[in-house]
Amino acid sequence: MKKEEEPNIEPNIEKEAEPAEKAEEAKHAKKAEKAEKAEKLKAELLEERAKAEEAKKELDALNDKYLRLAAEYDNYRKRTQKEREGLYSDAKKDAIAAFLPVIDGIERASAFATDESELAKGVLLLQKQLFTTLEKMEIREIDSTGEQFDPELHNAIIHEEDEEKPENTVAETLQKGYMIGDKVIRHALVKVVN
Repeated sequence: MKKEEEPNIEPNIEKEAEPAEKAEEAKHAKKAEKAEKAEKLKAELLEERAKAEEAKKELDALNDKYLRLAAEYDNYRKRTQKEREGLYSDAKKDAIAAFLPVIDGIERASAFATDESELAKGVLLLQKQLFTTLEKMEIREIDSTGEQFDPELHNAIIHEEDEEKPENTVAETLQKGYMIGDKVIRHALVKVVN
């Protein structure tokens, strides 16, 4: 019979030390791997932040461009609306100005319509209709006689000296002036006291 071999009870210190070193190395390798991953994540995060900052700058530039464009469009819209309104007002003013000699003629005819004839009644009725129509169109006469001379409303064609009347006042209206809104259609022709 063979002698049974006795198990070696003495611990093999070298063999036990090897796994501990390997475990320690594995631990360090994992730490190094984690540190490397952390560095990569940090680099990616910095890169993403840079991209985000660049995108924010681009967005701000586009937003600024949009706001400027919107403001330009709003100004353009307001300007064209004002021009359109001005065109209508100017066209209305020009059309009324073309009829002013007819209005003057009817007023002169009504000054002579003093009798009770049918012709006189017709002229006075025509004058009344004309002034009603002008009123509906918001056209009004420029007040002149006795008023202070205003070069925006009056056109002085005669000057006279009169010590009894205040200086720079309208003594007589030679031809009526008309306004539509705040625009002068025709200046009043007046005699002014100096």
